[in-house]
Amino acid sequence: MSMNTDSIVCASQLDNGIRVVTERIPATRSASLGIWIEAGSLDEKPNQEGMAHFWEHMAFKGTLTRTALDIAKDLDRLGGFSNAFTGREHTCFHARMVDTGLADAMDILSDIVLRPRLDPSDILLEQDVVLQEIAMVNDTPEDFLFEHFWSVYWTEPAMAHSILGNDNTVQGFVPAMLDAWRQEHYKPGRMLVAAAGAVDHENLVNLASRTFGSLPPANDARQQSLSGVQSRRQAIDRDMEQTHVLLGFPGVALTDERRFALAYLNSLLGGQMSSRLFQEVRERRGLAYSVYSSHQALANQGVLQVYAATQPGKCREMLSVILQELHELAQGKVDEAEIAHCRDHLLGMLYLGTESSEDRMLRLAKNHYLFGRHVPVEETAAKLNAVNLDDIRAVARDFLAPDQPCLCVLGPDVDESLWKGLWD
Repeated sequence: MSMNTDSIVCASQLDNGIRVVTERIPATRSASLGIWIEAGSLDEKPNQEGMAHFWEHMAFKGTLTRTALDIAKDLDRLGGFSNAFTGREHTCFHARMVDTGLADAMDILSDIVLRPRLDPSDILLEQDVVLQEIAMVNDTPEDFLFEHFWSVYWTEPAMAHSILGNDNTVQGFVPAMLDAWRQEHYKPGRMLVAAAGAVDHENLVNLASRTFGSLPPANDARQQSLSGVQSRRQAIDRDMEQTHVLLGFPGVALTDERRFALAYLNSLLGGQMSSRLFQEVRERRGLAYSVYSSHQALANQGVLQVYAATQPGKCREMLSVILQELHELAQGKVDEAEIAHCRDHLLGMLYLGTESSEDRMLRLAKNHYLFGRHVPVEETAAKLNAVNLDDIRAVARDFLAPDQPCLCVLGPDVDESLWKGLWD
């Protein structure tokens, strides 16, 4: 076992390759624990689409020694909360509890990760649950549009499909497929145990050794590949009250140094209430209630998106206003006062994100996956402070080409006439 320790953050590696990272936060009684697996929708083959997410659901349906009700009661007894989430690159099972419950939380979470029951009747029931989840997304215009956009924008099927999968793939899942998924991806080289709050590192290492130490070593890291992108424009006709618009531009990876400048650009464009889009589209013109931008980044690429919704008769006008704001930014029309304002906003959000043990656990795990080390908040703050006006103008020029976005429009009687001529 190797160890690298500083005053608060500690990192160890078990003999089989599982990493254990902790951040002790003084004067707290809560602790947040996460069991991370480097397996998500990016790892799925076409007939497995939705498998990572479905497996996350099934883990709580029972183990070889606990029923689903036992799991619920045992977790409730800790006095906090527990959950799991699946992304494109990771799956995480996590819990927050009083520090005295850390050992019990580790026992429960490791049990559902390592010893799932995968009863056929439970699988049939959970298939219905996930199908309802898919239907709910399809019935929620904003959620549907973001999901659909990825299938239009990315050329690589593993990147393009929904994390939830689709009706056909989900209905095809059987116990053998689920068990094979776990055997293939839930291996020590892809696993990380992270905890933050009132935690003792040596204690957590011992708990991890007791629960995961018997797993045989296996270090088959994911093979990262880039997906191509497409500047397509698509109209989806649906009878509804509003027309929803989503534009997308190439972004940057979570490891790209330009991510700090892009954070400013996103904040300036539509990431806060004083942003250009919010002020021009909503406050000055009343064209939309919801309008914002966001940057979705993965380990090796990302996408910058702009979303807005308006009444059908005003969609073309709204698109024209959005494109004008994009054009001005791409032309470098940014000043020092705007940058100073964005700096204060971004630093405030950064520090607010350190207030809970759960947020600290998430940050700790992600940075160890991305960089193999702890990244102090002060280091991130210094990177943000170092961004200057030229940096922001450079990313705006490189990424905000108003004539090149991928565009999806959802609403009643929509077609290419909504955008025809706007890019000429």
